[in-house]
Amino acid sequence: MIKAFRVCFILLLTVLILSGCHKNRGPKRAEPVELMGVEELYQKGETLIKKHRTQTARKYFEQITLREDAGEYKEKAEVAIADSYFAEKNIEAYAEAISRYQSFLAFHSMHPLAPYCQYKIGLCYFKEIDRPDRDISPAIYSRDVFKKLIENYPNSEYVADAKEKLTEVNNILAAHEIYIGDFYLKNSHPKSAKSRYEVVLRDFPDYWNIPLVYFRIAEADIMDQNFEEAKQFLQKVIESAPESKRAKEASQLISSIEKKEIKNNRIESKKLESPEKEKIKKEESSTKEKKKRWWMFWRK
Repeated sequence: MIKAFRVCFILLLTVLILSGCHKNRGPKRAEPVELMGVEELYQKGETLIKKHRTQTARKYFEQITLREDAGEYKEKAEVAIADSYFAEKNIEAYAEAISRYQSFLAFHSMHPLAPYCQYKIGLCYFKEIDRPDRDISPAIYSRDVFKKLIENYPNSEYVADAKEKLTEVNNILAAHEIYIGDFYLKNSHPKSAKSRYEVVLRDFPDYWNIPLVYFRIAEADIMDQNFEEAKQFLQKVIESAPESKRAKEASQLISSIEKKEIKNNRIESKKLESPEKEKIKKEESSTKEKKKRWWMFWRK
């Protein structure tokens, strides 16, 4: 009897201890917390981007994309995530931003934010552009994207700026062709040089320094003993820039060709300049001007 009583007592005590432990280990009751609305989440994310806290901003935007009640903010948050990468301003981040913008366009090509995404893809590539004598792949991609924006979304507010940047990109691509042409001409390969200069005339007719291209072609023709063709291009230099120093040089070369003073495929006392390099005369003054390199004229 006593033994049975002890067993019951032990069992009762065990139950009380276990129930007490369970009660202590259970979750504490907290005051109910009101969920943050999607609009507030979006605004907080935007504020964090402005403060350059892009990683934290993405957490807010990602919450929106998972919400069933996100509505129009879901698409806006997807674009904002891409914007947060764009704001980091480095090659890796630009690549991620491009991927995010492209993904959005793949599913929402007619969305009101589609022109913006197309524009930002072009900007990502534009930011990666280096000098014309370096890798021009970003310039090519940027050109293609801006063209697509202009063609597909002609009424977009981003078209005007895209056209301006497209002009700059085309000048860089033209300068790249001139750079290669100059290399060939300097190393006595006039035919290869001329083919590069002709690319500029064909693909970039609005290039800002077309008289230079005419002059380079004339130099290549003279080196190749195509004197009559050289005279035609030298005449174009005179017609397109009659008051320029290059026009005077062109007139002198025409005169030399007609007098048959050019021999041995050489233009005497003529040196190739770096393409687009501006000669800044050193003037005696108290203020010193920084000398711009030729490739810097396309960077705003």
